[in-house]
Amino acid sequence: MLKFIKNLFFLLPVALASQTQAIQFITTNTYDIAKGETVADEQWVYAVDAEVNGLVKDDLFLLSGNRMNLGGEFERNVWGMGNNVMLEGDAKHNVRLMGKTIQIGGNVAGNAMVLGDTVKITPEAAIGGDMKLIGNSVILEGATQGDVSITAGRVATVSGIITGNLSITAPEIILQRDTRIGGNLTYTTHKELVPAEGIVAGKISRIIPQFDIMAHLWKFLAALLVGIPFISFFPMTTAMSSQLVRTAPLKCLWVGALCALALPTFGIMAISSPIGVPLGALIFGSWGFMAYISRIVMGLVIGTLILRKNSTSIGGVLLAMATGLAIIYIATAIPAISWSVQIVVVSMGMGALLLGLFQKRRLMIQIPDELKQLEELKNQQNNPKEETP
Repeated sequence: MLKFIKNLFFLLPVALASQTQAIQFITTNTYDIAKGETVADEQWVYAVDAEVNGLVKDDLFLLSGNRMNLGGEFERNVWGMGNNVMLEGDAKHNVRLMGKTIQIGGNVAGNAMVLGDTVKITPEAAIGGDMKLIGNSVILEGATQGDVSITAGRVATVSGIITGNLSITAPEIILQRDTRIGGNLTYTTHKELVPAEGIVAGKISRIIPQFDIMAHLWKFLAALLVGIPFISFFPMTTAMSSQLVRTAPLKCLWVGALCALALPTFGIMAISSPIGVPLGALIFGSWGFMAYISRIVMGLVIGTLILRKNSTSIGGVLLAMATGLAIIYIATAIPAISWSVQIVVVSMGMGALLLGLFQKRRLMIQIPDELKQLEELKNQQNNPKEETP
């Protein structure tokens, strides 16, 4: 399984390229489709910056390392992932966006799913289908014809017109006076929400979040039971990953965040391609496996720091892992910091795991060569050549 994960990034483009002839794979610094230009084929693009103002007739899968501006017309589905994503154009089908900062100010005829740290739907936006928004800070100001689901780690601010039902889960919920909800309002928060008269046409239901200690205890025990065999079977990988978190935390965070966002995108691409469901299932399975194991790696690191000793005995390692996992699950049970803790733990742990796997492979390649050189040197010392007269 670990070998598959390690080789997945290299094998996936080759497999997709061999199966799909009409798809264009593009890697460039700047992906620019000017106004008036037309792209007819399905495209998978990686670019540092992306500017799409023309017409895209088929599906567009766009991964941007920096800025992405979607201001054109899109006749099929749009999948976008980048640091700063803006959709101001006209999408005829579904839109799925992931990134740090995401803003939609255009038209989406189908459904919209958005995942980011800051998510904003501007007053100019019009969504024809359902919408799901997930982020730390979520602002909804546009018009939506379908149902809306919002999950915010800090605050959710809602205004505009929602024809369907609205479901919100957030520590703080703000309903502006110009908000109009044609269906029911269901919200989950510790504070009671009292909307102004005329905002909600349907029923208002509140779900009080409760701390389920038994549920978190079972999750902790499950992670502990998975962590024991993982550390036992892969001690070198675990040790290298833990060391990388301590020596290069920012590098681990960056690599892990990219992997956590890219793998689901690749999985969706695979399912949408002629390769079909099996490859997509393998990709999603690998992503889920690494996301879960990342907690174990971070638990070991946190436990070692708290206990202030780096034990090499199996008992000491398991004690450190159990202590760190307990801290992680306690922190994720606190609504105010749950979202942030999970992002950091999964991203940093996943990055450390990937970097540890590659580092282990380099060592496995280097060590035999070094042993061979030592053996040759030993043979030369034991069997010196006779000097020629």
